[in-house]
Amino acid sequence: ILMISMIVKESQTVVYQDLNSTAIKSVSITEDICTVVFNSSDKEYNYTIIDKNFEENLQNTIKNSESVGKFITSSIKSENIQQINTIVQ
Repeated sequence: ILMISMIVKESQTVVYQDLNSTAIKSVSITEDICTVVFNSSDKEYNYTIIDKNFEENLQNTIKNSESVGKFITSSIKSENIQQINTIVQ
């Protein structure tokens, strides 16, 4: 029974791309992790989602043709999302 429960709860990723943004290439959300790829490089930046309304606010930003770049920058500054530090070896 536990295995069945784990399969049902398997992570699902939602990807937002073709955003008509000069700064943001794509945003992916998997559970409480947000991955942002900027147009300036293909490097992925991972953030922990702190604000439980973040994804809904992102969807509204896209739907209303507002700036996704400004939304992401604002979310970082207000600590609605926090960058996950990665160590490169």
